[in-house]
Amino acid sequence: MAIPAPSRRNATVKRRVHKTKLIPFLGRRTPIILQDVNGPCPLVAICNALLLRNILKLDQSTAEVSQDELVRLVTKQLLDSNSNIKNKDAAYVKNQQQNIVDAIDRLPYLKTGIDVNIKFSSIKSFEFTRECAIFDLLDISLYHGWIVDPQDCNTSEAIGSKSYNVLMSELVARGPLTPQQRKVQEFLNSSATQLTNYGLSCLQCGLKERELCVFFRNNHFSTMFKYEGQLYLLASDEVFLNEPDYVWEKFNKVNGDTMYVSGDFK
Repeated sequence: MAIPAPSRRNATVKRRVHKTKLIPFLGRRTPIILQDVNGPCPLVAICNALLLRNILKLDQSTAEVSQDELVRLVTKQLLDSNSNIKNKDAAYVKNQQQNIVDAIDRLPYLKTGIDVNIKFSSIKSFEFTRECAIFDLLDISLYHGWIVDPQDCNTSEAIGSKSYNVLMSELVARGPLTPQQRKVQEFLNSSATQLTNYGLSCLQCGLKERELCVFFRNNHFSTMFKYEGQLYLLASDEVFLNEPDYVWEKFNKVNGDTMYVSGDFK
């Protein structure tokens, strides 16, 4: 589950540029960032959430933007949104300042890959990392849908509060599998798409109306939006650049057969 993060030297050598696409969104027009096949989806997903919130600003005539400029804009927003420390005690201020320093240090890795380790108990259950703290500091919720149904008592008990990495370590350890490990293996095999029906139901119920967030699945980060009770994933792949009717992907099924809609959700 950990997406390998390259060295800082390699992360800064390659200068990449992203195309943008102008879309209608809730009565206004806004550019979104598009991603190539092997693009840095964490950075793209975060920037698009902020653009759609009208927090991050790009000129509508901007046809493309560099990764470095996107990191600069996110850094500025991170500092601006955490600058209010009035009526906070010294311990809070010191801790918050350290969190910001750590987050800024990790921002360049959004260009390539970040470590994410899922836990299977809720849509917001992730092992804490400095990279995940970036989402918190930007007030962007990070969700996933790989949730075990608590009514499946045996599997739920076998997994408990363990993370994906812990479960995999236990499964690859030498020796015969225990009954609990077999239940874990069955769950992982049956939900190889990293989304369960129960998890999708939790997402549909757990998101607030018109909430913009980031969704993690299969080492990919997508901007997600809830509109009129329905979940949508932003179609940010570069192949949709000249496709005005392909803006959002309806997110209501676990395995394929999805529908694309335009910027006005039709």
